[in-house]
Amino acid sequence: MYSTTLQGFEDKVVLISGAGRGQGANHARALAEAGCDIVALDTTTPIPDLYRVADRDDLDRTVKEVEARGRRALPVVADVRDEQQVKAAVQEALDTFGKIDVLINNAGMAAIDPIHEMRSHVLDAVIDINLKGPMWLAKYVVPNMIGRRTGKIINISSAVIGSGHAMLSHYVASKHGVVGLTRSWATELSEFGIAVNGIAPATIKPDPDGGSYMVIGLAEALGGISMAESYEHFSGLVNFEGWRAEMDDITNAVLYLVSDNARVVTGHMLHVDCGQATR
Repeated sequence: MYSTTLQGFEDKVVLISGAGRGQGANHARALAEAGCDIVALDTTTPIPDLYRVADRDDLDRTVKEVEARGRRALPVVADVRDEQQVKAAVQEALDTFGKIDVLINNAGMAAIDPIHEMRSHVLDAVIDINLKGPMWLAKYVVPNMIGRRTGKIINISSAVIGSGHAMLSHYVASKHGVVGLTRSWATELSEFGIAVNGIAPATIKPDPDGGSYMVIGLAEALGGISMAESYEHFSGLVNFEGWRAEMDDITNAVLYLVSDNARVVTGHMLHVDCGQATR
């Protein structure tokens, strides 16, 4: 049967990490508009020597935006690096909604570090957030999906998996690791009807009220260049000439993978990367 619209969102419960602002908040708004209820998870505790994380006001704003679209939202404060916080957060979501249909591992951080000046605590933070965080969330979300023999996991990797980037080796390595998680989980969970896919986004246009906070943070690390200059710098390194990504480009890919239209898509890394995968 042909469908010209995305289907199957109504009353799905979606847990999104890093939902306080930026790309995660945009996913939450779009999925709520499509008919989903949202578990908005984020830390509200600053991480030393990394750019600003969401605060409680950011998280509450996401919840209000979901509720304004007629859907339920649960704000959950948890640091994805901490297994016990993740375990408690997932349990709170299950106690509230009774199920989790979709897990979107969106939380991620980057930093600028030459390898010969690598800061150990920053290395730990980047690996723990970007790679171990998705593992802890999946560990506690998957049992509910297995019990119902249905579910979807979407891991946000990065277009950097197709290219090398100086002074971002910890970030690049962690995002390569996300590809490995995606392929492994797709294989492991296939017998339970659980689809696991990933998205590899290009650099996303920043904005003080949205967009890529990673680009804003890296702009500061690069000596205080402007957001626009940072966006052009990272985009211009590897994008096809003239191709630039914005927040909705990534959210549209998320919507497709969450929808029933993608019911037999699993183990796939969807490159929303302005041509970087060809490099």
